[in-house]
Amino acid sequence: METEYPDRIAMRYYDDAKEGVQEVTYRQYAHDIRCIAGELEATLSDPVGKKVCILAANSYHYAASIFGSVLAGAVVVPLNLQKSWDDIHYELDLVEAAAVLHDGKYLDREPALGEVYADKLLPITGYQKYQPSEGRVCQDREALMAIMFTSGTTGRSKGVMLSQKNLFAPMPAYCDPFNVMLAEMGVDHYDFNHFTVLPMFHIAAFTSLVSWAIMGMAHNLCTDLRNFYRDLSLMPCDTMAAVPVLLQSIHRDVMRGRKDRLGKLRTLTCGAAACTPQMMLDLMHNGFFIMQMYGLTETSGDGTWNNDQSEKHISSVGMGDEPICQYSIQDGELCIKGDPVMMGYYKEPELTAEVLVDGWFHTGDLVRKDEEGYYYITGRKKNLIILASGENVSPEELEKLLSACTDVQECIVKEKDGKICAEVYCPAEAQDAVRAHITEVNRTLPLYKRMTLVEFRSEPFARNATGKLVRG
Repeated sequence: METEYPDRIAMRYYDDAKEGVQEVTYRQYAHDIRCIAGELEATLSDPVGKKVCILAANSYHYAASIFGSVLAGAVVVPLNLQKSWDDIHYELDLVEAAAVLHDGKYLDREPALGEVYADKLLPITGYQKYQPSEGRVCQDREALMAIMFTSGTTGRSKGVMLSQKNLFAPMPAYCDPFNVMLAEMGVDHYDFNHFTVLPMFHIAAFTSLVSWAIMGMAHNLCTDLRNFYRDLSLMPCDTMAAVPVLLQSIHRDVMRGRKDRLGKLRTLTCGAAACTPQMMLDLMHNGFFIMQMYGLTETSGDGTWNNDQSEKHISSVGMGDEPICQYSIQDGELCIKGDPVMMGYYKEPELTAEVLVDGWFHTGDLVRKDEEGYYYITGRKKNLIILASGENVSPEELEKLLSACTDVQECIVKEKDGKICAEVYCPAEAQDAVRAHITEVNRTLPLYKRMTLVEFRSEPFARNATGKLVRG
């Protein structure tokens, strides 16, 4: 980056203290990355293989810290700032953190962090007083480079071990679709800017930082979603990857005639959880190019891509990233093999053995594949409801039918007392309409699939870091 395009913009972000947008070139970005490597070398003596955790909000310093840690030969461990102290304490202890780069936000909320890890805390901006280092050239592409904790919807998060080989293997899949799309649009990719809203502890943001640097393109950082529209208006943003909850807000703006609030944003990537087909069609019909993707932390974010803009495949997560990955459907479950597949779960050999069988990673996602090679997610294997009769019911299938009712804001289908129960979040005044909708849906279903219990809740369901509903 410092030799191929040193004067191109690498990052933009709004600086509250300076009350304006700051721009960082790739030359400065590389210099700061080297300074972080220098800081870790000076602080940890020999950082090679040691765990450097990052506990901070999205920022330019966070991005530089990821690369600086890797350059120093350390194992980078991004952590979720929103987690409880119990969870963060567990994860820091699990990886045996040698250093914790932080911005003070979590420490303000949870003083116990300072009490337990006082000798390991380093300000995330502390690198500015250190000299740049040459760092280390990677000696072993299969050695541990990063531990990414899964967002998880049940139980403790698992630490996914990723090597340089894992993380860089899918880069063609991340870069090539943009190059093809921009060629079709007649746009110079150096003038195409990414609006970054996903948290940097998430695999999609992590790999985006790498792929954008490979292409020499600019990231515009949204460091706080409360300033989403301000930042969008102040920086030239062309594309954005987002979870469905955020895309729903964009969809509302568009359908209410407020597309102007979105500036020059024109391409949207949706992943992490399913978006409704109608929402995506509405956005397409209003001039947006929609890319759907399916990937997992365990596959370095790789999986499938859907760039088709037709209604025919709107419900699909796309086609496989072949030949980088191989795909197999085993007992209805999607399995993936290839260089992007993780080394395993950190200190969890039994869990690793459950999901990695003969090199195949068992995703836990149930799929079908059409004659053109497009994959469709039909549910989660662990969510299957197995009735006393032996029948299997996919809750996701029923949830899609429930969500067709406009009054249903959120819903989960589960088993309760041997019956299929629909738990629904909706306005109180809409409960009768929802019950009527469920009655109509049940008439179209075989007896064993019918929802015979309905529960209403007064608050939305909890969600994990990627926007997925947390099932009880």
